[in-house]
Amino acid sequence: MRDADDSTCAAFETWRGESAMRAAAYGAVCAAHARTRALAEEAPLLSLRQQTLARTMLARRPSRMRWRVVATGAVLLAAAPLAAYGISAWTAPVAPPPAEIFRTGIGQQADVTLADGSIVTLDTATTLEVRVSEGMRRVRLDGQGWFKVKPASTPFEISAAGRTFVATAGEFNVRTDARRMRAFAADGTLKLVGADSSLALPAGRMIAVSGDDVTVRTPSNPGSFSGWRTGALQLDDVPLAEAVSEFNRYRRHPIRLADGRAGALRVSGAFRTTGSLAFVDALAVGFPVRVKRDDDAGIVISAR
Repeated sequence: MRDADDSTCAAFETWRGESAMRAAAYGAVCAAHARTRALAEEAPLLSLRQQTLARTMLARRPSRMRWRVVATGAVLLAAAPLAAYGISAWTAPVAPPPAEIFRTGIGQQADVTLADGSIVTLDTATTLEVRVSEGMRRVRLDGQGWFKVKPASTPFEISAAGRTFVATAGEFNVRTDARRMRAFAADGTLKLVGADSSLALPAGRMIAVSGDDVTVRTPSNPGSFSGWRTGALQLDDVPLAEAVSEFNRYRRHPIRLADGRAGALRVSGAFRTTGSLAFVDALAVGFPVRVKRDDDAGIVISAR
């Protein structure tokens, strides 16, 4: 009913009013929904939401699709001479395994368990392309992911924003943005490999790549980069424009800045990734800004 037009709303009210049982049932559903929203940030519900996403949005292809591919191959085999098939079967290169695609929508997070036992936690609006088989562990990331790589002799390759990282085990945070790519080694060694050189990133170190510029440092507060896994957003003296951009990653209706003066203000604080409204309220009280809420434009912040 959230986006229903007037005629749909009227039809629903008529349907609901035709029966006291319907009205009572709908009231019970609304009450349960309100209680769930009030507890939305509690750990048990966050865990349930991630599990539900993993089971529905990230489901593998139906088995009948795999059978359809096998059946097609059988028809082609029957139509080819047996001797020719025998030669081609021994000489043709081994094709890489088909890619599996996993996605999260805006404001969603999900855990993906790979075939090798590694686990990838996907942040909001993230796409993960996976190719894992015997002798191959390869993924491509667009967005942000926390990788818990299971030890194995086969290297684990992570492609992100045109760069490739390699690890054999450990935990790593990798994120791509429009103009840069960042990675943090929480445990283990992550190696950035190129055509002619490589750069090892030991535990506790972070790398940022923007074009041809590569910066390696030890972050004073790693949680400001990886706190998203627990729904935390840590702002450490960053421009308001950057803070708004972070919150907008989790919002369907983005917050807008009306001018550069507002965007240049420096802000700090700890918030929830779902706490953009609390963040805006704090701005209106403690900073020289005006906050306008508009049904069409959403939230607009301007300097006073």
